[in-house]
Amino acid sequence: MLHGRDASFVPPVPGSIAKFLRPDCLFNRQDGSITGFIARRDGKPVGRIAAIRNRSHNAYWNDRVGFFGFFACEENAETAQALLAQVEKTLWKLNCDTIRGPYNPSINEECGLLTMGHQEPPSISMPWNPAYYASLMESASHQVVRNLYGFHLPLHIGVPSRIEKISRRLEERAKNVTIRSLNMKRLNEDLRLAHQLYNVTLDRNWGFVPISLEDLLASADDLKALANPDFLVFAEVDGKAVGFMLTLPNFNELLIRTKRIPYWLRLPCILWMMKTRRIRTVRQVILGVAPEYRDTGLVALLCHDMVLRTQKLAHSAELSWIEANNTQVIKLIELMGATHSKSYAIYEKTISRPA
Repeated sequence: MLHGRDASFVPPVPGSIAKFLRPDCLFNRQDGSITGFIARRDGKPVGRIAAIRNRSHNAYWNDRVGFFGFFACEENAETAQALLAQVEKTLWKLNCDTIRGPYNPSINEECGLLTMGHQEPPSISMPWNPAYYASLMESASHQVVRNLYGFHLPLHIGVPSRIEKISRRLEERAKNVTIRSLNMKRLNEDLRLAHQLYNVTLDRNWGFVPISLEDLLASADDLKALANPDFLVFAEVDGKAVGFMLTLPNFNELLIRTKRIPYWLRLPCILWMMKTRRIRTVRQVILGVAPEYRDTGLVALLCHDMVLRTQKLAHSAELSWIEANNTQVIKLIELMGATHSKSYAIYEKTISRPA
């Protein structure tokens, strides 16, 4: 592992990256193509990257953007430039005119380059990299096109009185509003409902691409061993779901303990820790409310509900990622007592004709 000795590095679940590089992976079948490259010096791996063509993105946005992802590199600008140049050549051949990233492999999965908060391990499904990565991107003439934030929320402080008042006022004024958990007895129906709400409520996010039901079901299958059904909740008005929120136990608490364990023993070790160790932090992954209900107080009500549900099992939550220009949500998050703890950047560059 290139960064395995760094205290904040969290090794991935065994096989979780390799699955994307298989020719028959779901992304390749449904969305585009992923081509991986490794940089070596004297036979030793010193970097990696993937060129990603996302047909779903280009069809939705009617553009010719190509992507890079799964980027890891030594502290050497020449190595980074060579890796990114190889991706540019590959994307040019695929008729792309712009390179953007990092996406692993799309905006619906782990994405962004960490630019603040390197001293802390990442939360589940969030990226981590050393601080020098930003200078590697700049050395290759890549510019920041979007900034994303993560916030730290200590759960022991409870719900601030102002948020409590907003939630109570909404509940008193709108007796037809309810919050309910995922119903395991009708799991498939609720997952389809989550799929519908995801694509309706998050469509204003920059770079948004609708997720397919097959992708969502595949993600749900990956997470079912650690997800808590009480942490996936729906907001309903007159029995109709108009918003939802997903919070996940921070599985990285277990993964970070496997750094010094031989690769072939990691999976058994992870399974053992899942039965014997309690995860004490969570990450709020998704919070979406239908456009016509965004100014009604439902977002505050869902956040209020998240704190009450998770503080029984965890001492803190990470809320990520939030677009830096989403001032309305950031103001609410700060009212809850959360502080800006991490920043991420998406980079972009116009692809030049290869020499």
